[in-house]
Amino acid sequence: MNKNHNNEPVISIGLILPEDNQKNVSITLFGEKFGLLIDDVKQVEFKNDFNVGVCVNKLSLNDIHCNEIIIKNNDRELANYIKVDPVIAGRGFHWQKSIDIKVLGDLVIKIIDQRLFVINKIFLEDYLMCVATSEMGAKCPQSLLEAQTIVARSWILAAKEKKHQNLKLDACNDDCCQRYQGISNVVLSSVQAAQNTRGKVLIHGDTICDARYSKNCGGISEKGNNVWDINFQPYLDSIIDSENTDTIDLSKEENFKEWLLNQQKSFCGPEYINEAYLRQYLGNVDEKGEYYRWEISYTNSELVKIIYAKSGKQFSKIIMIHPIERGASGRILTMKIMGKDGNGNDTSLNINSEYEIRRILHKKFLYSSAFIIETNSKHNNEYDFTLKGAGWGHGAGLCQIGALGMSLAGKTTEEIVFHYYKKTKLKDIYE
Repeated sequence: MNKNHNNEPVISIGLILPEDNQKNVSITLFGEKFGLLIDDVKQVEFKNDFNVGVCVNKLSLNDIHCNEIIIKNNDRELANYIKVDPVIAGRGFHWQKSIDIKVLGDLVIKIIDQRLFVINKIFLEDYLMCVATSEMGAKCPQSLLEAQTIVARSWILAAKEKKHQNLKLDACNDDCCQRYQGISNVVLSSVQAAQNTRGKVLIHGDTICDARYSKNCGGISEKGNNVWDINFQPYLDSIIDSENTDTIDLSKEENFKEWLLNQQKSFCGPEYINEAYLRQYLGNVDEKGEYYRWEISYTNSELVKIIYAKSGKQFSKIIMIHPIERGASGRILTMKIMGKDGNGNDTSLNINSEYEIRRILHKKFLYSSAFIIETNSKHNNEYDFTLKGAGWGHGAGLCQIGALGMSLAGKTTEEIVFHYYKKTKLKDIYE
């Protein structure tokens, strides 16, 4: 992170990563206040649209071969932006797709191991006005957009995860960090959300909170240290996502099953936001589906194929899926899958994180690991399985759909952030 004269940081966001294996990108400049540098040499004349490709470990721009291209954007107005196409959204998740992205700030194009690497260098507050309506939809109430903006600002300034430190990035454009899809989804309310909360972050003690979040907690949020290899933080403790704060221990199998199969009045549930109307409030790349309660059924042979494709473990038959440990939200943290190998001998697979459980038990990515397992679910076969689950995502920190439910019920920005992040305060970093 670099800072300018008024202390607003300039951050580096990866738009196209080397892992995307991308060889070509189309760039279009909208507006007039741009400069172009090719290997640090300023170009006097250049077109407003061009393609950049990879050619023998060099960047190729028209007839020029180079190592680095920098597009300088000398105006912060929304009318002066750069369009980049294509860019991956949902990298590695079940909703992955290619989109174009329109960004403010500067663009740096490099090459690493014969693959494109594209970085957006942008002022923090310009970045943040894009995040809320990339994560959620532009029709969301103002208090939700403001809460999401405060959380996004806190997360990126806390800089605890540093997932792309090897690339010297503050974050990437996608769900592995937080969604950033440029100005395409920016509306007046998201601009106002950034302006109204300018500089505000959540703090615990004197430290900016590593404020994580997920799409839907399912009714009870998860402890952060059950999801990631981090120390327990009071502001990432499990909370009941409702007005009712009666505690229940969902780490116990029988408690979780009873809770899951009985109606709960949660901020993230249908009592606060009917799922028939939910789509209008979600981000553009979010999938249609049931976020609060869901189920998916597999034949035994389907599950055998998925597990082999995802883990390399070969079963001839799955006999049992056994949760070993559940977290505070009921999410399975460790699991054992038992079955038979090709010779009819007993064999098993242990899975030791909620992320890996979600990755291995779905062709793309399972919605959450908060589920129960029912057998004899299809075709009257005792070795077929149905997973009945709650929530979408890891479930720790702010529940985005729960925050939406709270905002639709008239809760303020402060009420939302303090509901999800206990024992915190708000502070202005620019004061």
